Amino acid sequence: MWKCPECGRKFARNNQSHSCIQYSLDDLLVTKDPGMIALFRELMERIGTFGEVELHAGKWGITVRHLSTFLSIMIERDHLTLVFISDSPVDEFPVYQNYHHSAHRWSNAIKIENSEEIDNQLIGWLKKAWELAV
Repeated sequence: MWKCPECGRKFARNNQSHSCIQYSLDDLLVTKDPGMIALFRELMERIGTFGEVELHAGKWGITVRHLSTFLSIMIERDHLTLVFISDSPVDEFPVYQNYHHSAHRWSNAIKIENSEEIDNQLIGWLKKAWELAV
């Protein structure tokens, strides 16, 4: 585990490229739709049952980390865009896009608009992503 001497963030890889600019979650949420904030909080409540997680707010979204990042969340006007890691592409609805970004890691994108979409299938994918984030 490497800790950036400038900003104090922890990373799985030494000298991990990143931005040391820190944003607060409150500042990011202040301009967002209250319904989407509630959906984000509900999702995080479910993710919190997996074990330890850290949230890092950025200029445009939120990264969710276990030992490394396993999920990125962008809070849009009328939906959340989630990008989660996996060890193979997830080619099931509602995943609409996959990125193969390293030998054994894929990113998978999904949009959710309401609480009903935080279902067992999604939570299963996110739990596997959390387990891979070592």
